Amino acid sequence: MSEYIEIDNPYTLQFSFVPPRLIARNVISSEIISNYTRKVPTYRGLFITGVRGSGKTVLLGDIRRKFEESKDWITIDLNPENDLLNALARGLYLIPEIKALFIKAKLDFSLLGIGVHLENAELIASNEEDALKLMLQVLKKSRKKLLVTIDEITYSKDVARFSHALSSYSNADYDIFVLMTGLRENIKAIKNEKSLTFLYRAKTMELDSLNITAIRSDYQETFKLKNEEADELARATRGYSLAFQALGYHYWNALCSCKPGKKIDLSRVYAELDATLAELAYDKIWDELSATDRKILRVMPSCITKEAGESAKVESIRKTLKMSSDSFTKYRSRLIDSGIIDGSQYGHLRFKLPRFEQYIANAEG
Repeated sequence: MSEYIEIDNPYTLQFSFVPPRLIARNVISSEIISNYTRKVPTYRGLFITGVRGSGKTVLLGDIRRKFEESKDWITIDLNPENDLLNALARGLYLIPEIKALFIKAKLDFSLLGIGVHLENAELIASNEEDALKLMLQVLKKSRKKLLVTIDEITYSKDVARFSHALSSYSNADYDIFVLMTGLRENIKAIKNEKSLTFLYRAKTMELDSLNITAIRSDYQETFKLKNEEADELARATRGYSLAFQALGYHYWNALCSCKPGKKIDLSRVYAELDATLAELAYDKIWDELSATDRKILRVMPSCITKEAGESAKVESIRKTLKMSSDSFTKYRSRLIDSGIIDGSQYGHLRFKLPRFEQYIANAEG
């Protein structure tokens, strides 16, 4: 019987879930945790950004889980579509040990529909912002710190209200910290509102590609592959977090159905990978691009040369599209910001997302 069983697949295609096989981002994770736990934090708010499928949500969940293990920290995960202040207040009140602290402090939040009316209450909160001030005062006295996490935040009036409240709490030196994820354009929209002092000053960290060596080691250990075989698979992912999980997922399933002594049909595995990348990320990424963005990307494969290290010369792309340098520079910057291409090599561009060339060949529009 094969040791590879589909129900035991250690890779996953789920979002918002910390998978069993995870390439840890120890550097960025350690920096965030170190900052929030030091006596005088450099920042109280942080945005984690990156292209779709880059692992933002996984990192967020991993960091939140580490804080949950500390008795000194309380964590609340908020849905960005909800009333954030109201959801935060209710979330805190639902934690039994924290609710007990509020009752002991004789705080009445019944006007907000939270808890029951206290006859002998010392303080009655009439709105969510004031309720959270009272709650944070109690937490500070109890030496509890609060980490709020929000996945895929976008600008809204409620986010603006939340930011103003956070500025007030920060100025009062309450121990509240916020960790958020979002696409670059959505974070820019928030930071363009300079009146949102707290979120405007929040630090932004962009997720880079996963380490290829770490991916190779993971595949080699999991699939018991030779170094060269594991290296081929690892390089096919280009360090893209979703591709790491998806390729591992489909390769595991291929091993489950492969007859003893037979080789894995890699072409089929890559075809399944392409379908997964398209469904879970690339279709959405493509839809969000402008017509000119797409024209540039469609031309790039024909301008790629081995002599240039599998990259395309900017000059060749411009000449093919008959674009001026100034016009092209604007779109080049947009595509680099989107995480689709890499422009680190002067005068050249290369695809950053794995097998995106194959996707473009079949994409509509």
